[in-house]
Amino acid sequence: MKKIIWLPIILMFLACLACDDTEGEGGGGLQPGNSDPLIVEGFICAAVDDGKPVAIDNDFFQDDPVYIWLSWEQVTGEHQVKIIWVDPDDDIVTETTSNFDSRNGKWITFYYIDTTSSSQTGKWLAEVYIDGAFVRSYAFWLSED
Repeated sequence: MKKIIWLPIILMFLACLACDDTEGEGGGGLQPGNSDPLIVEGFICAAVDDGKPVAIDNDFFQDDPVYIWLSWEQVTGEHQVKIIWVDPDDDIVTETTSNFDSRNGKWITFYYIDTTSSSQTGKWLAEVYIDGAFVRSYAFWLSED
């Protein structure tokens, strides 16, 4: 009878030892503030026509213009958006800044960088800031022609 009681305890101990081999997993959540500016949609694309993104992609060639198109909500009033274009060496290539004043809390912005035949190939970033606060970054890849 005593042997039967110890068997489940030993099996549970062995199962706990096996759990130590599990690699990192996890999650979390956060409710943004009610008035925080939000990017509802954002794309890297080849052009913007009539205020809409054209040829949405993340792969471009040297000498291509690369656009970032952003649809904002919760942006009533005056705001400043800054895009920092970062090359594969993590060097800032250029910054683009613009201001807008939204009356209904929605706005669309778009910016572009003209790459050249000597632009560095690899993974680039377009870092998005609003009113001086980092929002997120968008990655794209630049390849040789």
